[in-house]
Amino acid sequence: MAVVVVYIFLFVFWAEQVLGIGFSQIKGLSFLNLSYYLLLVAWALQIIKTRKLFEPNDVNKYLILMIFVVLVSIPIKILLDEIPNISVMKEIINAKSWTNPLILFFILVNIIDNEKTWNNIQLGLVLFLLLTVLSTLLVTYGVVEIGRVSVYKGRVAGFGESNQYAAFLVLFIPLLFSFFLNQKNLLLKAISTFFLIITLMGLFLTGSRGGTLSFLLSMIVYLLILKREKMIRIATIISVVLTLFVLGGISYVVVPPNVREGITTKFDPSGSDDLADYTSGRIDFVANGIKLFIESPIFGHGQQTFIPLCKLRGFPKIANSHNDYILHAVQYGSIGLVIFVMIFTKVFQHVWHHLNITTDFWSKYLYASYLAGFLGYAFSMLSINMFAPRYLFWMYTATIYKYSQLEMTKKV
Repeated sequence: MAVVVVYIFLFVFWAEQVLGIGFSQIKGLSFLNLSYYLLLVAWALQIIKTRKLFEPNDVNKYLILMIFVVLVSIPIKILLDEIPNISVMKEIINAKSWTNPLILFFILVNIIDNEKTWNNIQLGLVLFLLLTVLSTLLVTYGVVEIGRVSVYKGRVAGFGESNQYAAFLVLFIPLLFSFFLNQKNLLLKAISTFFLIITLMGLFLTGSRGGTLSFLLSMIVYLLILKREKMIRIATIISVVLTLFVLGGISYVVVPPNVREGITTKFDPSGSDDLADYTSGRIDFVANGIKLFIESPIFGHGQQTFIPLCKLRGFPKIANSHNDYILHAVQYGSIGLVIFVMIFTKVFQHVWHHLNITTDFWSKYLYASYLAGFLGYAFSMLSINMFAPRYLFWMYTATIYKYSQLEMTKKV
């Protein structure tokens, strides 16, 4: 059942994000919410079966604390009375939407109970990735029109906004590299090579400067970890680096002219007046966030207050923070920011620990892939606000956590 409900969720998520379907006039009853409720049912059945609410791990308490902080931010927002016409029901719905990806982590960690289920769910995440990439390429080359996927100013994304989609790709690309490096069969090697190439092209098509930097960081981390674990030779590292340069050049040549022009403009600093202009105003948005944080540094201003407060304060440039760490500091104060950072710290420490203690060759590749993608994703949050990709991040994180638990169980 676990595999079925996860696949339903992934398909509905893709349909809603890409095709724009799945909406309902009845609040809380969109197809996405209904598929989410199916996952909750699967979790409830697992609780009945195992008579255990949670699988114990080192990140649970921090996730629960973060959910608590988000809920407490509602009365804080009301008491501060900075935002007019606050609806308590709307605030509760917004809090639920924000915490859904975190609860998704709990669900998957608890409903994955064997290696076969784990393999199928991990495969589902990779298939979802490839589906979005193929959609991106088909739309870019004018083969078909697919829902909301479109070329805008020479940039395109498989779902959501291009910079967020780039961060999503960065999260999973090291895993595709691991598949590529570990295939001995020629047919499987060719298939994994094809999937890796089109995914790298998908990243290129986003035209995301932050995504490019995050990708470079993730690949450096990936190769360093493999070198540290004596799993890769210097010659292989050089060949991987050269391959990336070649693929980047090919991608630039083969994309349609309007896309090539848009990406060139995005990366060319000569067309910008200053650094703030080159970063699309991000420096100003971060400055706005720092000013708002100073006003309420401990508890923050409450959820979804960044843009309304920027308007009320009369800041010259109005936009979201374009930095998830700043956003958490403004909305949930230093308390919320510390807990948020602790969540990511604990996840990193957990996977790093299992990388160091495992003796299984493929397990080391899995952990190395996750850590590289994880750090690239975390770095991306310095220049963007994550929304839709959070679901995939926490699903991927849950599978890695569960893999480590299943691996330890086998050793007992």
